[in-house]
Amino acid sequence: MDNDIKAYDTYRSITFGEKGLPENVRHELNIDSLCEKIDFTSSCIGRQYLYHLVCKDEVSQVRDNEYLIKELHDNISLRKQLVGLLGKLNKPDAYTITELLHGKHTDYSQSYIHAINICRWLPSVFLLCTFISNIPGQFLILFLASYIANCYLHLKQKSQLSLYYFSIPQLYRLLQTAKEVAEISIFADTDRNIHQYINNLKELVKKLRLFRISINLDSNAAMPLFMFTELLDIFFLHTTINVINSFRLIDSKRKDIDSVFRFIGFLDVICSLSFLREELPYYCHPTKPGNDEKLSAKSVYHPLIDNCIPNDISISTKSVLITGSNMSGKTSFIRTIAINAITGKTLNTCFANEFRIDTGRHVLSVIDTEDDLEKGKSYFLTETENVKKVFDSAISGNHLLVFDELFKGTNTAERISINAAVLKELAGHNNIILASTHDNELTSLLENEYELYHFCENIKNETLAFDYKIKKGTANEGNAIKILKLYGYPDYITEEAERIRKNR
Repeated sequence: MDNDIKAYDTYRSITFGEKGLPENVRHELNIDSLCEKIDFTSSCIGRQYLYHLVCKDEVSQVRDNEYLIKELHDNISLRKQLVGLLGKLNKPDAYTITELLHGKHTDYSQSYIHAINICRWLPSVFLLCTFISNIPGQFLILFLASYIANCYLHLKQKSQLSLYYFSIPQLYRLLQTAKEVAEISIFADTDRNIHQYINNLKELVKKLRLFRISINLDSNAAMPLFMFTELLDIFFLHTTINVINSFRLIDSKRKDIDSVFRFIGFLDVICSLSFLREELPYYCHPTKPGNDEKLSAKSVYHPLIDNCIPNDISISTKSVLITGSNMSGKTSFIRTIAINAITGKTLNTCFANEFRIDTGRHVLSVIDTEDDLEKGKSYFLTETENVKKVFDSAISGNHLLVFDELFKGTNTAERISINAAVLKELAGHNNIILASTHDNELTSLLENEYELYHFCENIKNETLAFDYKIKKGTANEGNAIKILKLYGYPDYITEEAERIRKNR
């Protein structure tokens, strides 16, 4: 996914400390691909906000605005009107608006501003004195000197403005678009303060309009008019003053700008959901679990898997330990549950006929661990650190934890022992755990804390087939040796492997 789409989420993380989903969870659950798959937004702002909303790991306001999603679904003309307005912010340049939300853009001392205000009038004063004074030559020199000084100040501010060549016009367009959208009452109702935010930014809009004119003159190469306006700008330092005042306004009104950004972004997400749900085979809203129930899913599927086989599961007092052979669907299933928990919380949308869970639960995972070669860490050490981070967070309880074959980087005996100890401890803190494993020995060690499920396969006519349906109980045996046979390994290899397996 393009970093431009992640820019707003990065801004919120840096500025407000909003951490959201950990980076490893985003990677292991393919959040980037998920956001691309479910994206029906009409603007760059909407795409940035959709990614931020999904990654925020908080219950969003989508649930409170289901009435608007329904209205947009039923009222096609209203939806077209909104899409048309949001489409004004669909040029890639709009991604740069977040640059204006970062940091401080001005560091002008009061004395510097006073000096600028004096310099803007000096050429006029010296030029007038040239005509009315008895020493016109000296005032002409002073006029030229002041004009050259103003030229330097003008070019200095122009260079700063060039850094925001794309973002300034798009910010102006954002504020204008927000004003148009807010005039439609059903949209304004999503944020009761939106009119106040827009009113607070009126002065900024006026100044940004002047920026827009200046940039258009430059870009359209209207040379005679451009040269004339440049001479006037230098003479009166008009652009310099406008740059200083505008960036001071941007810095002081950042909260209002951010609120307008979120207003447009959220509406685009709402509109996007009205399109998305029309394309899904079926979906549901998350609901609260019943008594003595932690999670229940019926016909749940993975939105990124084409023709995904749906599954059912019900989790009560115990967590879930899943055994099964390679490629049977264990990892895809635990990802499916985790993704549905996230989209249920953030988008009030689950890919299932029914999905019951406490949406306040936080999702953590350890699935795809890789060697950290840059830091000289082995697979096992990297995985140990990742599991420890999850352990430290999850010990407080109320998490949904998904684990795939933990501690693969160590020997069998220690792997089983460590898994049993870690999984047993985490299960005792009101967490929901879905853990997959190849180690059937774990089932007897954890049967008091975990319900046992499995996936399996069939081999018929030398063809390996999976039904991808989760079943209660423990998998009988693996399929690794069978796969070797299917791929043409010599019989003496597979027979010896089978003999060793049986004698263990």
